[in-house]
Amino acid sequence: MISRLAIAIAMGAAISAAGGALAAQDTSQIPFPEGYRSWYHHHSTVNLAGHDPAGNVGIQHVYADAAAREGLRSGKFAKGATFVVDRFAYSEDANHALSQGARKVIAVMVKDDDRYPETGGWGFQAFKGGDPNVRAVTDGGIQCFTCHIPLADNDHLFTRGE
Repeated sequence: MISRLAIAIAMGAAISAAGGALAAQDTSQIPFPEGYRSWYHHHSTVNLAGHDPAGNVGIQHVYADAAAREGLRSGKFAKGATFVVDRFAYSEDANHALSQGARKVIAVMVKDDDRYPETGGWGFQAFKGGDPNVRAVTDGGIQCFTCHIPLADNDHLFTRGE
C-alpha cells in the first residue's frame, strides 16, 4: 500500500514540475473561526506518537458549521461550508491517562470550488496556538492538501457522515 508520505512526495514533485501553480491560491482571507466551539462537534480523536504527519500528534476536536453539517448529511458541501480542527498537545500521567495540554493550532477548511480549485475546492488556513493574528498557512494550502489528496472519494475530507 502506498503511504501518505509517498503520495505527498509525488504530489510535491508534480507541483514543482507544474511550475508551482498551486502556490498561487490566496488563503490569507480565510477568517479566524469566531465562535466555532458552539458549532456542531463532530468528533474528537487522539493522534499518538507515530501518527503521520508528526505535527498532527495530539488531541483534536472537529467542529462543523451549519453548512458543513448539512454537507455531512447530504454528501455535498455548499460554498462556505467550514470545518475547524482544534488541536492540542497531550500528556500521559503515571496511571496512563491522557490529559489535554496547550493548544497547538486551530486549523480551518472552507469550501469554495471557484476560489480553491487546486486544493480540491477547499481553502486551508491555520492559526498557531489559536492566535487569530498568527497564520500558519503560507503556501496556498498545498502542504495541508497533500494529506487530503487520497480522500478524493469523500470530497477530500477525513471526516465522514454525521
